[in-house]
Amino acid sequence: MVVWPNDTNLAVALTFEFDAEMYWYGKDPKCIKTFANLSRGQYGPHEGIYRVIKMLDRQEVKATFFIPGWVAENYPEQVELIHAKGHEIAYHGYMHEEKRGISRAEEEERMEKCEKIIAGITGKRPVGHRGPGSIIHPFTMELLAERGYLYSSNMKNTNSPYFHAHNGNNVVELPVDEYLDDATYYFFSYSPFTHNNIHAPNFVNDCWRTDFDALCQEPGSVLVFKCHPQLIGRAGRVRRFSELIGYMKTHGAWIAPAESIARYVLAQSE
Repeated sequence: MVVWPNDTNLAVALTFEFDAEMYWYGKDPKCIKTFANLSRGQYGPHEGIYRVIKMLDRQEVKATFFIPGWVAENYPEQVELIHAKGHEIAYHGYMHEEKRGISRAEEEERMEKCEKIIAGITGKRPVGHRGPGSIIHPFTMELLAERGYLYSSNMKNTNSPYFHAHNGNNVVELPVDEYLDDATYYFFSYSPFTHNNIHAPNFVNDCWRTDFDALCQEPGSVLVFKCHPQLIGRAGRVRRFSELIGYMKTHGAWIAPAESIARYVLAQSE
């Protein structure tokens, strides 16, 4: 069991998937030909991301942003701002490809391409991985270990961090779940393949705060939020999320980027 710094009760990672239009492209390339979907995606880089960053500044916390390579190329000002503010940038595919059954060579080529894009902004290769649409492949963990990744944030099988071991290399897993995903509550589309749910921010905060309070009673747990600037970045939603962050800060949370949490877990195991 991990003992978190300064006797805090729970480690919390605030993670944002800055997907822009690629959020919709990954679900179906036809989606971004629909004006409503395209403009929702563009809300993220046009407005949502700035509101999220200002909120993190006010709360004086750092977060992790999983960013597709295409988004980094097409919205460099926003991505450079994320980096300049001291937030982590991690791997999230090139065009948010939610595609199963690809080859190992195809995935490795994509990872190499995106790593170079991110390194061109941050000065270093990413150390964190989240599959677009939560899709990973049978060879993904091996690739992460071989390519020097520190952590994965894909699995949903525990509330505690653990390791994927490969040839003597440990990749830390920081589990996430749809319960802590803003899309579960705020995602809406006229497309037939999607769920259509729009909940009030107060309801969402109550759900998330309930989970936080409960996990604070289970030492060694980690709480990984999974949000999208185009969804959580709406004015009322980000205000309520800020209130939740303030609550967690004063009720036993260690809030840190996923990289920092993963490095701490790895150090604890040595």
